[in-house]
Amino acid sequence: MKKIIFFLCCISLSLLSAKSLCDALEMQNSCFTGAFSAGYVFKHDDHIFREVYGFGMVNVITADGCYYPWQSWGFGAKISYWLANGRTTFFRKHTFLQEVPVTLYVRRIHDFECGLQIYASLGGGFAWIKEKSYLGHVRQYRGLGEIEVGLNYPVWRCLNITSAFRYLFPRQSQGPVKVDVGGFDVRAGFGFSF
Repeated sequence: MKKIIFFLCCISLSLLSAKSLCDALEMQNSCFTGAFSAGYVFKHDDHIFREVYGFGMVNVITADGCYYPWQSWGFGAKISYWLANGRTTFFRKHTFLQEVPVTLYVRRIHDFECGLQIYASLGGGFAWIKEKSYLGHVRQYRGLGEIEVGLNYPVWRCLNITSAFRYLFPRQSQGPVKVDVGGFDVRAGFGFSF
């Protein structure tokens, strides 16, 4: 919990420094966008996961940064922190699951005259997964891919409201056990452009 509070304080300071940058720069011809958002991740239809954790995981925070060296094409990186609490199927003991997906992507953005921007991106990376229960700790790394569509709408100067829909895939197997690293991530938050 202390790590999450520290992380949120760092994000708040970043947003304040981004606001001062926004005051100094115009939103037109922006070549960098950043966003902080939160939401929910609906996991694939996996009956074992649903018995323990329910339908998905909370997307506590997603940090996204994209650089546009060309007018409508860019590349960037994204990191998220997901968590879920549940009960084991047999003894009904508490279990805790964390996932940290990290991806690199290529993005295409389209600007409308009203200021609205829509984008689509395609990328890949890995997910760090940690599950803690009465049986102990399990840590894993899994590769993943992502497809995302989203929109940015300017609110004030370079401050935007942003929302996104992301699909993370695939299910991967290790022996007979399938590990679901993906799902549908729906989130909203604030972004900035400069």
